[in-house]
Amino acid sequence: MLGVQLLGNGKVAVKEYPDPNLTGNQILIKVKDSGICGSEIKSFLAPNLQEFNDGHEVTGVVIDSGKSQRFKIGDRVGVHAVWGCGNCRWCVAGQYTYCDNRDSLLGAHAELVAAPDHVCLKLPDDVAFDVGVLLSGDGMGVPYHVSKRLNTKGGDFVCIVGVGPIGLGNAMMQSFLGAEVIAIDINDYRLSLAKELGAAHTVNAQQTDPVEAVREITHGMLADKCIEAVGKVETVKVALKLVGKAGAVVTLGEQGDVPVNISGNLIRYDVTLMGSWFYHYAEYPAIVDLYRRGLPVAKLITDHFPLTEAQTAFTRFANGQAGKVMLEP
Repeated sequence: MLGVQLLGNGKVAVKEYPDPNLTGNQILIKVKDSGICGSEIKSFLAPNLQEFNDGHEVTGVVIDSGKSQRFKIGDRVGVHAVWGCGNCRWCVAGQYTYCDNRDSLLGAHAELVAAPDHVCLKLPDDVAFDVGVLLSGDGMGVPYHVSKRLNTKGGDFVCIVGVGPIGLGNAMMQSFLGAEVIAIDINDYRLSLAKELGAAHTVNAQQTDPVEAVREITHGMLADKCIEAVGKVETVKVALKLVGKAGAVVTLGEQGDVPVNISGNLIRYDVTLMGSWFYHYAEYPAIVDLYRRGLPVAKLITDHFPLTEAQTAFTRFANGQAGKVMLEP
């Protein structure tokens, strides 16, 4: 099969790899679409060579069902990228991210992918493969899980700090649920995308003080909720300045230690600071329901490239001139 290899320093190659061998309850999937995730860019730009790629958002068609009793050849599927063991109390509840023995999907930018049948999701016939990548992966899974964590309700002022693909997905989800979204970034192109996806206000933080802008938009109250989707100390600090009294900040950007003034930032204002990671397998049906009710998921996808043009696709994405980018074998 053909697959993408990360060569380091912003270079990739498309080369031949052995087809996956099925083990246990795995099924073999012929890939139709795989999405490039922001989490892959660090590896893309890093100097070291990788054996394969970090792709983990994928849909396709089952071409070998192995020993599975759940799927058959020809089934259209997506894959939940966090692989729970399937047997613990968390997995039984469809909450694989809480499994103590979890694993994860890698190598989705290829012609074939093997995955355990219990982490695969049936893709309805009315859902296109590229849209299915977002419904079953990070694109809509993360924003939906965030909305449940924040208990978003109509009329909330919701600030989103950073509108890469995950921030853009959150802008779409939060506005669809009735929030008045304020998108903050330094990339005018992506701020324009946020506007198209439902953001009521956009703020370029290099041109305007975001705290003053949000204070004006909210008539001095600041935001009810704030979503940090960058992963930098500075953006977490900004998020804590943007949230108002009794508000909540959820952090999505992976990072290490961040200094927080517990009294000044949290206690004295009843502010809640929380994390949110990926989404639960059990949440997938509700995400599909939102799509069928009008969530404009396809608008998040700005580019489709053949797998053989992976270099162009990764470069365009890394340069911040795209929303969600799909690779198609």
